[in-house]
This record gives sequence, C-alpha cells and structure tokens, in this order.
Amino acid sequence: MTRPASEPAARPASIAAGPAVLAIAGIFLLSVMDGLIKFVAETHSTPQVALMRYLAGGAIAYLVFAALRTPLPDRATLRPHAWRSVVVVATALTFFYALATLPLAVVLALSFTSPIFIALFAGLILGERPGRPVIVAIVLGFVGVLVVLWHEMAVGGAGEASKLGIAAALISAVTYALSMVVLKSRAARDPLATIVLLQNAFPALLIAPLGLLAWTSTSWTELVVMLAIGALGTGGHLCLASAYRSEEASRLGVFEYTSFVWAIAIGFFAFGEVPGIGTLIGAGLIIGGALLASRRRRRSPEPEVDIGP
Repeated sequence: MTRPASEPAARPASIAAGPAVLAIAGIFLLSVMDGLIKFVAETHSTPQVALMRYLAGGAIAYLVFAALRTPLPDRATLRPHAWRSVVVVATALTFFYALATLPLAVVLALSFTSPIFIALFAGLILGERPGRPVIVAIVLGFVGVLVVLWHEMAVGGAGEASKLGIAAALISAVTYALSMVVLKSRAARDPLATIVLLQNAFPALLIAPLGLLAWTSTSWTELVVMLAIGALGTGGHLCLASAYRSEEASRLGVFEYTSFVWAIAIGFFAFGEVPGIGTLIGAGLIIGGALLASRRRRRSPEPEVDIGP
C-alpha cells in the first residue's frame, strides 16, 4: 500500500500572462484618466468632477453594453453592485479631492498602499491566503512608496501639503481596495459589460445631488476632456474586471504599483518632467515587487512512499 509521504510540495510558476497584461493595461488607462481629472479639478468642485466623470463613463459603458447585447441584470445582480457603488463613490470623492489639493506624485504614492489593503480584504472576505512572494512584493512596493513619498515631501517641496488631502488619499486607498475585492467576488458571476455599466450608473445617481448643487459652467474643452475621462475609465475598468475574473485579488493588487511607472513615463514624454533619484529608486523597488509577484506557487506531486500492507 502506498500514499504520498506528505502534502504535494509547492513550486514557483509564472502568473498567467493574460490577467497580468489586462491589469497593467487597465491601470495605465486609469493613470492617464487621473491626470485629466487633475486638470479639470483645478477649476471645478470635487462633486461636479465626479458626477461628470461617471455620466461620461456611464454613457460610453452603455454603448458597450448595448453593442454586446448584454442581457439586462436582474435584482440579484443589482443589489451587490448597488452596495459596491457606495464604496466606489467614497473612493472617487476622496481621491478627486486629494488630486485637487496635493501634487499628483504624492497622491499616487499614498494610493500605493491599496495593495496592502487588497491583500487584507481578500483574506477576510474571499479567504485568499497570499504566499510569501506576494507578501515580500507588497513590502518591497511599500518601501518604494515610502522612498518616493519622502523624496516628494522633503525634496519636491510638498511639505506643506494639506493634511486633509493626505487623509483623503489614504481613505481612498482603503475604499478602493475594498471595491476591488468586491469586484473579484462578482467578476466570475456577472458579464463584464454589466459590471462596468453599473459601476458608472449607480455612482452617478448617488453623486448627482451634490454634483448639481455645486455645478458651475464648463467649456467645450473641458467637456471633451470629460468624455475622454469617461472613455478611459470605462476601458480601464473593463480591463480590470476581466483580469480579476481569472486571478486572485491579492496577486493582481500588487500591479497597482505600476501606475507610478506610467506616471513617470507620461510626465517625461508629455510634459518634459525628469524624475529625481529618489523617485527612480522608489520606482525600481515598485517594479521589483511587481515582478516578484508575477511568480506564484503550484502543487507538484511528490514520490510515493511504501508504508507496507
């Protein structure tokens, strides 16, 4: 009679390329969106910017929904997305406020705490247990965030940044992590087009009263920018929803760190901004963490051991 001497051992394997590429692409689109949001947030209130973002995103998401001939969601589908929209609204309002009051690099650095909360919520809600590579990757990425934040605060002249803005950025990281974990729980059940449509429609309804009360006139240029923000937001969330459908939330959360890399590239090529040494060191740690997180553990059979009749 034989049986395995122990539980199957684990060995490293690469994360599936599809979810990783989709997650990085989605984060890239949302990073570009953040820059455009900061542009309009300089002249309009946070509730108005959030309302315009979700109205534009909802319109584009509906076109995708209709083009794919997606069935209308039933009540059982609407209920969890309605609750999730409350978290999405909290994320949008706090993040947009932080964008309006803090330098973009500082907001992004603070938002990079979200993978830590994603791993925490994934364990509490989904029962996921991130392995050692993911934990080490999170630590590396967070150290990189601290380096970037120190550089911006001490060298970049952001020492007088609003305390409320910093608090808002941290709150948005927590609520964003929670929304991503809830997204993971729905991504395998609901059509992607439905997820993205409801992710825009419900927040627009919730924000509408505040947005309309704070409404100010907008130029044609700002309207075009808002349409672009809606398109980028819809495309980014379609990519993320697709990625979270087939991969653990705690693993994909680490790729949030790549948004700072996108920010460096966009700043350099679009605005001629040259990052400082602290920013480069921090980004290097962030990239290293993301690459480490691309390795996971899978089971492989052990030789059987004869234990006698």
